[in-house]
Parts: sequence; structure tokens; C-alpha cells
Amino acid sequence: MKVKGYIKEEYTEIANSFRKNFESYGELGASLCVYHNNKKVIDIWGGHKASKKDKEWNKDTVVPLFSTTKAIAASCLAICHSRGLFDYYRKVSEYWPEFGVENKNEITIEQLLQHRAGLSAIDEKLDTKKIKDRKFLDKIIAKQKPHWKPGDYQGYHVWNIGWYISSLLSRIEPKKRFLKEFLEQDVIPQIEGEVRIGVENNYEWTKIATLIPFSKIKGLFSMPISFVLEFFKPWSLSFKSMLNPSFVSNHSNFNKPEILQLEMGAGGGIGNARGLASLIDSLTNENHPLHIKNDTLEYLMKYPETPIKGWKDTVFKQDAFRFHAGFMKPSKNHNFAKSSKAFGGFGAGGSFVFYDPNHKLTVAYTMNKMSSKMMNMDRELNIRNSIYKTIANLL
Repeated sequence: MKVKGYIKEEYTEIANSFRKNFESYGELGASLCVYHNNKKVIDIWGGHKASKKDKEWNKDTVVPLFSTTKAIAASCLAICHSRGLFDYYRKVSEYWPEFGVENKNEITIEQLLQHRAGLSAIDEKLDTKKIKDRKFLDKIIAKQKPHWKPGDYQGYHVWNIGWYISSLLSRIEPKKRFLKEFLEQDVIPQIEGEVRIGVENNYEWTKIATLIPFSKIKGLFSMPISFVLEFFKPWSLSFKSMLNPSFVSNHSNFNKPEILQLEMGAGGGIGNARGLASLIDSLTNENHPLHIKNDTLEYLMKYPETPIKGWKDTVFKQDAFRFHAGFMKPSKNHNFAKSSKAFGGFGAGGSFVFYDPNHKLTVAYTMNKMSSKMMNMDRELNIRNSIYKTIANLL
């Protein structure tokens, strides 16, 4: 297995684990980037862009990221907070008055970004036409009624949180830009690699690796039965949260330009490990233009308090993931970092990025062959374990 890119000598074992993903866990194409003490120590890639194995994964290859996109959107908000443009503890309606209807007037930005606002599902059926019209979509999500009393539960805002972040950003940001424009104009020029949320029609489409979805049958058997049963109930909250818009039910649709051109800040982004790691590292690097102030970083590292009705996610039907400031946090069943202060994002299939402040470590991984597991995937665990073992040996 040929691996290309940069590897600092002391971190060679991590590159060996990356290679193992191909040799032992069936990886097709992937990229890995690691920063330690705000210095890039690994930036590697390998494999192929598609199942035919006729095109090699190269330095600039990008791939759909699914929910790892949420970490990109949350980073944009964190940058705005560091600029003094909003307060996480204030009500959403103070910045976005149209939001304050249908018993949503008291919802705070913190609650929204912790997936506790009751807005996991949009009652109106969405499609590509409605999503393209962002002002129309803005009105739809503003008038949505919560599906539970805000604060009582956490319920994964699978697709919607990106649109809520984008609409909020357009109110707090001086130039009134939505998420896509803010990312392209203020963030991408300052980082290495690539991360995007919605691409233009003239994008260099050959850069994008082809996703290889997992078998739906295999996926059903890898998930808790209580969650699986919800997919047979079109009226259930889980069904409405996970499968609106309907095109998201087929992961292959995220290989289509018409889908990747949509601004979907919760799951429609593309990127490579270099872009993800560079972005998250930049927030914590005092010498970087995107460096966030200490009070913002302290807030991101804070661990969320337990929801009033407990940690069982009302969409996932289990205690799975935990969220704060739009980022994922380590949890009992998905303990992705050695510190509870860590934050990041994980996507369907296996892409991820996270920052561990205790070890001054940023790790990002992207791939095109999707795993059927919801969390703790073999390839992900292999990389994570290798990184922490290497860091421990360096101390």
C-alpha cells in the first residue's frame, strides 16, 4: 500500500496505522492530517477515488463529509463569537426576531447548538428547489414549531442545524452573509487544504472522490433495534428528522453535483483531512489569523450539562452523541478523545475531525468507502488509538 505526503519522523507509527486501514479494514481511498502543538506532523493520503481503482487519491482530492460538516459550520459561528458578534447564552430571537414564534421565543443559542431546541424535524417536505431558495427556506425553519419542550431532551438535528446556523449567522454577521459565503470569503483563504459547504457549477468535479455507500441491510443490523424500527414509521420523529429531504436516504445522491451545490451546513460539505485539520487547528493557534479569543475557546471546551429528561437522544433512541456549541463532545458511548474538553465532528461512514486541548492535538480523517457503524468504526478506532499511543510515547 503506497502512502503519499508528509510524515514527521516521530509520528511514523500513525502512518503505519493509516496503511493498516487499507490492508486490514478494506479502506478504498482516504486522507489523514494531524497537528500536534499547532504544528502539522502528518499530512498523508492514499488509495483510489472510486471502486474501479482507475484514479488515484491525490493531494487535492476531496470527498463528501456528511455530519463532519457540522464542525465546519460550528467553527464559523465560533469565529463570529470571538469577534464579539453574539453571545451563546442569549436568545436566538434577540438576533433573529422571526424565529421567536410557536413557543420558540425563549430558546437560547446554546440550546439550539446543543440540539435541544426541539427542531430536529421540519414539518414541510423539503426538496432541492426549496433548499436552493435560502430566503424561502429561512422562513420555513423560522416558523417551525418545536417537537418537544426546548431543553427537556437532546434530539439530533440531523439536517436542520446547518440551516439554523446559516440563518443565525446572516443576522449577526455585519455583511449579512449566509454560511456558504462566510466560509468562502473569511475562512477558506486562511487555511490549507479544502472545506466547502455548497460548491459552484464550475467547480472542478474531478477532484471529488466517489462515495461507496454501505449496504442498507448491513446498516440496519449495526444499529439499535429501537432506532431501526423508527424507519418503518413515517410518522415518527426519527423518520421525519432523518429523512427530510427524502434524497438523503440514498447516500449515492451525494455524488451528484446538484446535491453538492446545495448549502447544507449539517451534512452536505466536502473536504479533505488537510482542510478540516487546518481549520480546527487555526482556532487554537494564537499565531493564526483565525485564532479565537480565550473566552470563546473556553466555551467550546466546556462540557454540556445533562438535559432535563436525561441523555437518551429522542431521535436516536439511545445515549449516543453529545453536543455543545455545534460541535460533538466525547460521550460515554463515543469517547473519541482523552479529554472531556475535546470537541469536533463525526460523519456518517467514517470521516471525522477533533481537537484535544489536553494533548494539543488536532486530527482529521476523510474517506470514500462508508462504514455501516454509527460510531467507533474500526478504521476510526485504529487511527485514534495509534495517535494517542504515539503521543504518549513522545512524553
